[in-house]
Amino acid sequence: MLDLLGAFEEMPEWEEIADQLFNAGQTLNPSELHGALVGLMGAGFDPDDRHHLEQTLVSVEKAVGVQLQGELVEMVSRLNLSTMSAIVDTDYAFRLLIPDDDDPIEQRLRSFSNWVTGFISGFTEGMTVRNATGVAIQSEVADVLKDFAAIAQVESDQVETEEAERELEELLDYVRLAAVSIVQDAINNRESES
Repeated sequence: MLDLLGAFEEMPEWEEIADQLFNAGQTLNPSELHGALVGLMGAGFDPDDRHHLEQTLVSVEKAVGVQLQGELVEMVSRLNLSTMSAIVDTDYAFRLLIPDDDDPIEQRLRSFSNWVTGFISGFTEGMTVRNATGVAIQSEVADVLKDFAAIAQVESDQVETEEAERELEELLDYVRLAAVSIVQDAINNRESES
C-alpha cells in the first residue's frame, strides 16, 4: 500500500494549506478540505490508486465547492497521500488538520466543525460516486455519521477555559478514532474484494 508515497510523509500544517488556498483565491477552510479527503477514504477511495486519485480531485471539488487547479492539485494530492500514510501508521500518527493549540479556541472549534462537515460531505460524495448509495451503510458507520452531524453544530464562541480545552480534546479524540475506524474498514473491505 502507498506505493506512490513511499516512506511516511509529514502532513502539511494547517497554516501552509490555508496560505496555498488563499493564494489561489479560495476561501475554503483547510480543515473542511482535509475532512472531505478523509470522508472520501472512508467511502472507499484509495489515494494509492491513480483512478481514485483523479476521482478524488473531482469529488473534492463537488463536496466542498472548491476549484482545484495548478499548485492546489499537487497540494491536495500530497495531503491525501500523507493523510492515508498517517491513518495506516501503526503509531497512530493521524490527526485532524486544524489550527495549532496556540490559536484561539474559537478558531479551532470553527475549524473542527468544518472538518466534521467536510468528512460528511466527502463520505456522501464518495458513496454517490461509487454508486453505493443503494448499499446499506453499516449501522456503526451510520451511528458515527449521526454523531458527526451533531458534533458539527458545536458552538465556536467558547471562552478559553480548561474545561473548554478538555471538551475539545475529547471531541477531537472521538472524531479522530471514529474516522480512522471507518477508513480502516474501507481498506479492509477493498482488500477482501481484491
